[in-house]
Amino acid sequence: MQITDLIPRSVVVRFVNALIGMAAVYLLLRVAGFHRLIAGDTEGIGVLLEIIGTLYSVLYAFATYVVWGQFTAVESEIFKEAAALLDLVLFSGRWKEPAREPVLQAVRMYARAVIETEWKALSQGDPTEKTDRLFAGIVSAVTEVTPENDDQRTIYGRLLDIADQASVHRGERLSLSVKRIPRTLLLLVTLTALAIVFLLFLYAFRSTLLGLISLAVTTLLLWLTYFVITDLDNPFTGTWNVSSAPFEQLLKKAR
Repeated sequence: MQITDLIPRSVVVRFVNALIGMAAVYLLLRVAGFHRLIAGDTEGIGVLLEIIGTLYSVLYAFATYVVWGQFTAVESEIFKEAAALLDLVLFSGRWKEPAREPVLQAVRMYARAVIETEWKALSQGDPTEKTDRLFAGIVSAVTEVTPENDDQRTIYGRLLDIADQASVHRGERLSLSVKRIPRTLLLLVTLTALAIVFLLFLYAFRSTLLGLISLAVTTLLLWLTYFVITDLDNPFTGTWNVSSAPFEQLLKKAR
């Protein structure tokens, strides 16, 4: 597996170009003798690096906790919603075909629309009016059924409960889908990472090669951590995203 399988090539190219530019600036500063001028402050810069590095680790851990919590919550609601709709399909099997078919058709249309249009709409922050209407169609198909005896009335009540559960899970999923990491938190993480890179520029390594390696490795790790946070922030797009597989399975079983 290549890195471009996980990270878009354009993003990798931009990072490599930025890293080359940083290395060039660092070498120019070394050649110009800048680091000899501040060699006496190396210990102080090292202390600052330690303090800011500790602050960054705390901020990054908190930011990761926030975005991962949102990501897994969305994924959980997807499974719960699809499972509730599958229960709807299974329990409706006790109905006669004329009453059951509208429910199955409504579920199929909704599941197909979720797979084909809603994932893209949520990734772009667009409205989900089409799937909203189709989900309302599922509820209508259930409520329009007229039970003919006590057994069917019992099943009818159960179907209403399941439809309500699916509605709750869908609402929660959509609500969580629009949440993003607070901009102030992301800005603080970014500024702290930039401060670490800036202090590495100032740190007077005895070896130019060691300075370049330290700068490159640290910048790479900071860039990767930033990429992970921003990629997980939107669960419907990017390298790591939630899967529509539960709805694909639902579509197959509702036939």
